[in-house]
Amino acid sequence: MKISVITPCLNRKDFIEDAIRSVLDQNFPDFEHWIIDGGSTDGTLELLRKYPHLKILSERDSGVYDALNKGIRRASGDVVGFLNTDDQYTPGAFAIAKGILEGCPAMLCSGGSEIFQRTRSGFDFEMHRYVDPGKYHLSVRAATLGIPNINARFFRRCVFETIGVFDTSYKLSADREFLLRAALLEIPDVANKQLFYRYRWHAGSLTMNAGNDSLLAAINEGILISDIYSDLATTTPADRLTLIAWRRELLATAFMAHAVQRKPIRALGLAGRAFRDDPKWIIDLLRCGALAVGRRSRTAFRKVLAGRRSRRNL
Repeated sequence: MKISVITPCLNRKDFIEDAIRSVLDQNFPDFEHWIIDGGSTDGTLELLRKYPHLKILSERDSGVYDALNKGIRRASGDVVGFLNTDDQYTPGAFAIAKGILEGCPAMLCSGGSEIFQRTRSGFDFEMHRYVDPGKYHLSVRAATLGIPNINARFFRRCVFETIGVFDTSYKLSADREFLLRAALLEIPDVANKQLFYRYRWHAGSLTMNAGNDSLLAAINEGILISDIYSDLATTTPADRLTLIAWRRELLATAFMAHAVQRKPIRALGLAGRAFRDDPKWIIDLLRCGALAVGRRSRTAFRKVLAGRRSRRNL
């Protein structure tokens, strides 16, 4: 079984080498690694030349998902995985995915993921970990209210032949729409609790920072996706309720993002509209707020512990 890894890239000299090494560290006998570069000018392309095994396409594109689609069209593997420039695969992920997919007819294999942060001293600490298969086994709920983690999934080539590729009209949420499409078509998935993927949090993360306008743009795309699929005649009543609940959660997240950005007028205006549309929204806001506070507190505590450990190791 050959695995094709696709990495979209633009000016990522400071991050991409760890991603490349995480693929090499799999010690997997049959793989290819495509770097689909959008025309980097920061020295990324020069760095990539250190790794002759890479297959590199460098040309202008219309965004991350256009780059991924280019990679899908060029991939020669039986199985395809997507690796961001700032992230890493965990050791053994390829071998586990191969063993699972060779032993069953499932069209994709899903694993766990974590979000980590690197301190100034170079020490990595875990912010969040998601290893409950029930929360990311492919379903409408997992693709919306659960943990989509598209990078912690390995897809047989036939998935793209069945449902198509990423919809590039969505600049930040095409992975959600892709997984939602797959879930509605009941693409068979095997989910396991093994950790496959490490997402790296940093100040330039597109959709992991509440103060980042990209997060709000992704939320708006998610609301549009929810509205489109809720209105489809083929969507079951249960899935429609899930999509409506996701919409409320997205609006709650948008409210909190506006609050973090210190834009109270926008936050209050959104709150008024959301409550008029669906009074249940306030419950989702309180729940999401409590979860956000818990995550921030946990991350702050773990960061303090990481700092102490790194100082002890000096």
